[in-house]
Amino acid sequence: MKAWLRSPLLSPAGLLVRAAALALVYWALHLAGLRDCATVLSGGLPSADASPTVASVLGMVYVLFYFGWIIAVPVLVLASGILSVLLRLFRGRSVDGGAGCG
Repeated sequence: MKAWLRSPLLSPAGLLVRAAALALVYWALHLAGLRDCATVLSGGLPSADASPTVASVLGMVYVLFYFGWIIAVPVLVLASGILSVLLRLFRGRSVDGGAGCG
């Protein structure tokens, strides 16, 4: 588990760890009930006793992680898969500095 957390950013494991972290934060915010705070985007408050400033900040945080869940997580998972396939295809092949180019 520690090896996964310390994996480089641009590695299949690193991309999956970042996707999982985004997903976990989003679901924690969702389960905490911050979805109701997203109503500030349409001009409403989640409840009568909520501070408009706090509701706005919480709503924006929720929306930011919502878009991360919808856009960034699938992209990171797909990139991890593509990178994994490419690394397996090109494993063992050396890149020489233009040999055979004339």
